[in-house]
Amino acid sequence: MKKNTTTLAVLVVAAVLVMGTRGSFGLFIAPWEELFSVDRASASLISAVGFLTYGFAQPVAGKLLERWSPRLVIGSGLVLISLGLVGAGLSTEMWMAVVSIGFVSAFGTGMSSLAALSYVAGELVEKRGGLIFGLLTAGGAGGQVIILPIATAALGVSLQASLFVLAALCLLGAVAVARTVPRLPARPAGIAPTKIAEMVREPRFWLLLIPFFVCGYTTTGMIETHLIPFALDHHVAQTTASAALATLAAFNVGGVLLAGALTDRLDRGKMLAAIYIMRAGTLLILPFVTSASGLFVFGALFGIADFSTVPPTTSLTQTVFRSGGWAVAIGLISASHQVGSALGAWLTGVLFERTGSYSMAFVSGSVALLVAGYLSYRLREPTRDVVRV
Repeated sequence: MKKNTTTLAVLVVAAVLVMGTRGSFGLFIAPWEELFSVDRASASLISAVGFLTYGFAQPVAGKLLERWSPRLVIGSGLVLISLGLVGAGLSTEMWMAVVSIGFVSAFGTGMSSLAALSYVAGELVEKRGGLIFGLLTAGGAGGQVIILPIATAALGVSLQASLFVLAALCLLGAVAVARTVPRLPARPAGIAPTKIAEMVREPRFWLLLIPFFVCGYTTTGMIETHLIPFALDHHVAQTTASAALATLAAFNVGGVLLAGALTDRLDRGKMLAAIYIMRAGTLLILPFVTSASGLFVFGALFGIADFSTVPPTTSLTQTVFRSGGWAVAIGLISASHQVGSALGAWLTGVLFERTGSYSMAFVSGSVALLVAGYLSYRLREPTRDVVRV
């Protein structure tokens, strides 16, 4: 039990580093624009390519976790993140940053993503999975609270300093994973992983995947990439905008911890529907936010419904594919999140360049979230299956 507790603690630290680093990239949009002499849509492409690579890597990580030691898979991911950040710090042309962040670092992020970390934790701990997934997701959300101020402070020195500091932290995380994370218990005889062709014929797979695509479109793609540039356009100071994003992350932590605890006790489909609808309403407020105080209010409201979709989505995926293959299933579903993130990062930048504001992008996100809420409601569960302890 003590060994599992230590392992879970290290997995939470890994989540802090991976998601905190990924969530800090919004800081670098404006510096990249200046460094490479490009517009916002072009600078957003660095993150957009990274989201696609991140998504591709997650089912790959799922396959590898069914065969290899998790310390090798997750540790290698953290090393790749570090190498990509160093490469980005040394980049003098935009294509070099795209390769370093968009491919190397992003592939490492996928190898050590929340999906991969949640699979390892889910295999080590049999009961109260929702709470465990909530703790890991809280670590990911809290990563911005911890990592974003560090990255912001280092950015005050230079872009390179900020990237190098993040690289060093991820390398330390890789060492911790290599020293503590054990092999997973052997799979029971006679249970074979579910094939992807069988997964896609399961209707609930799509009811999980499509809303999670929308989740990525509206959170890491749209808000986490563009909230700071949106604030700067309204003459909010860089440090204040970063603090507002950190506030969002702080409320994220509370939201996912509550969602993780409720995942074990409530109807997960109805939970997801409520979260997506709440987020839709919150996103409609943002076009009217023009002050620093309004930005902090938005951060608090949006943060509660941000990562809170992860525990019930992960738990439902484990339930649907309990007989085997859920490592790949959650990898594919999480990959859809990153495809949505890529679209959100790129399309939001394009809409901004064409309309001169973010309003159309935010409205598109709100409409998509209402659709996600409806699809999630179709996952509602019979009462007898609701309580899981």
